[in-house]
Amino acid sequence: MLEVDSINTFYGLSHVLHDLSLKVGEGEAVAFLGRNGAGKSTTMKTIMGLLTPSSGKISMEGADITEAEAHTVSLAGISWIPEDRQVFTNLSVYENLKISRIPIDGAKNLDTHLDWIFSLFPRLKERINNKGNQLSGGEQQMLTMARGLGTEPKLIMVDEPTEGLMPAYVETIENVLVEIQKKGIAILLVEQNFRMALSITRRAYLIEKGVIQWEGASADLLEDQETRMRYLGV
Repeated sequence: MLEVDSINTFYGLSHVLHDLSLKVGEGEAVAFLGRNGAGKSTTMKTIMGLLTPSSGKISMEGADITEAEAHTVSLAGISWIPEDRQVFTNLSVYENLKISRIPIDGAKNLDTHLDWIFSLFPRLKERINNKGNQLSGGEQQMLTMARGLGTEPKLIMVDEPTEGLMPAYVETIENVLVEIQKKGIAILLVEQNFRMALSITRRAYLIEKGVIQWEGASADLLEDQETRMRYLGV
């Protein structure tokens, strides 16, 4: 479904991604792991159209999106859940979720969509009238993920969803990712909690200094302490 073929991405004169290639199949959950600064977020921003690679190709369901802008990538079926959450702090939970539906159907079927969202995140229903800046960090992360599902994506790229969260919220996020995949939505997951990431994905990539250093079955990496120590330090 998603194919990234030998992309090179720069920040100014700094060469960040080096001939990077990866794939995510339809309905597949894939872990994308590496140390801080390895190039994980840059990869996601490049796929999302926020950065343009100097060479290489990105395609979604066979369509070339290499130079597409972010809104076009979104309409192609890709949603990005950023690490820094970026909720609209002056809008309510309801308004944040409504905005995400406008590109799809003008929010005409919002109630039906919200029934599904609130089945995943009951806490958001309780906080539906609270503004973004009145939510805890865990609640903001839930809202960010819920908003990312508003465009009915075929693939979601999730960047560090459990960072800094209490264990109860970590469990909620993990369960939601499992439920999302049951719906047939593919996942590309960046996550420092490698055990959680590998337990809910089928395949994994390890990146270091902008280069894919390892790829294989998540179960194999979970058992391969030597490789984990080399590229993750855990």
